[in-house]
Amino acid sequence: MIWLSGFFYTPQFRYTLTVWSLPTTQQALAFGLLQYTVSPALSFGAGMAPNLTSRSMQGSHPFWAGSDRQMAEEFFRGGFSSGFFVRGEVAKDLRYTASVNTNLSQLGITATNDSRDLAYSASLNWMPTTGEFGPRGGFGDLEDHQQLATKFGVSAAHAREDRGAALGLAPNETQLRLSDGVLLFEAGALADTVTLRKADYDNLAFDAGFKYKGFCFQGEYYLRLYSNFLATSPLPLSEIYDHGFTAEAMHMVVPKKLGVYVAGGYVFDDFKRNPWEIAGGASLYPYESRSWRLNLHVIHVEKCPTSSNFGYYTAGQSGTTVSLGTDILL
Repeated sequence: MIWLSGFFYTPQFRYTLTVWSLPTTQQALAFGLLQYTVSPALSFGAGMAPNLTSRSMQGSHPFWAGSDRQMAEEFFRGGFSSGFFVRGEVAKDLRYTASVNTNLSQLGITATNDSRDLAYSASLNWMPTTGEFGPRGGFGDLEDHQQLATKFGVSAAHAREDRGAALGLAPNETQLRLSDGVLLFEAGALADTVTLRKADYDNLAFDAGFKYKGFCFQGEYYLRLYSNFLATSPLPLSEIYDHGFTAEAMHMVVPKKLGVYVAGGYVFDDFKRNPWEIAGGASLYPYESRSWRLNLHVIHVEKCPTSSNFGYYTAGQSGTTVSLGTDILL
């Protein structure tokens, strides 16, 4: 992933261009956004933007425990799509963001297949003690805060989603899944011979975290409702409600150099499958900087409800995954 950023004519008018490639799926994308700052209370912009469905969708990448998200946040979150957003500071250390997007996730969906229903999301982020939470608000206290840093937030989203493909074809909308890992819009997902054409997605997430002298804790709770189904035939249910959490803790056992962590997640679902995971690992920062790290990440997951082409998970998986990798940020 390559970022190019700067400004046009005035520092208030900024641009970001991104080139992203994933050889294992033969994908290569180029996208960007423009943003103009009026005052600390108001900036606005347009371009490829996140749906504000969880805290990890709001700029913390790549400063996570491992190289990708944990199971529960991957299951509940939305994705990125073309949108218009506003952000700013409404009071001391209290920041807001709101966004209107073309859909919940644009990956794999062309304009001709996209629905004409928009996605709406907003988030509040309060950092009352220090007014910051480290670079990008990322995981871990590599910076060794000598004063307690705290962060509290809430995110909410609504979208009317479409399967993004004609009936009889596999859905192009692959962001939303059931707790068994099956795509929500897959033919037969909710009843034999029945295909879901449209559904509402409503998501609410609460997050909190602290950092102090090399210790870090972050957690988030998610509540999600699928409803207002439009299908080819009547369905045996009218809505699906899932909720769950992700929690992570890290300690820099060698200050600014080596951190060890544990993480876990659980999903409470309407079908009583209750997927869960527990994870742990270690991150080494050879130059005491987030620009380069070596990472060991170990996960044990049961009945995984999600899947990711560039993450750790396969839908339906039960078992253990070991990842040894490096992250370089130039």
